[in-house]
Amino acid sequence: MNIEIDAQSHLTITEQIISQIERLIAEGELKAGDELPAVKDMADRLQISRMTTAKAYALLCGKGIAEQRNGRFIVRVKK
Repeated sequence: MNIEIDAQSHLTITEQIISQIERLIAEGELKAGDELPAVKDMADRLQISRMTTAKAYALLCGKGIAEQRNGRFIVRVKK
């Protein structure tokens, strides 16, 4: 899964993560049942705060795009 943060973007880091995950779902790269990278792994890879990553994942859950199961975040629906 290729997610990149653009420091020049008008979107916040959280918004960038959400929009890129939504794009990956729309393009079929992520499907229902796929597991998102662990919060720690995603934060380390992007060199951002774990809190920022956790917030993005929580917002994805709030939108019904992902769900948390046993501490893991799973893609819930194809958008």
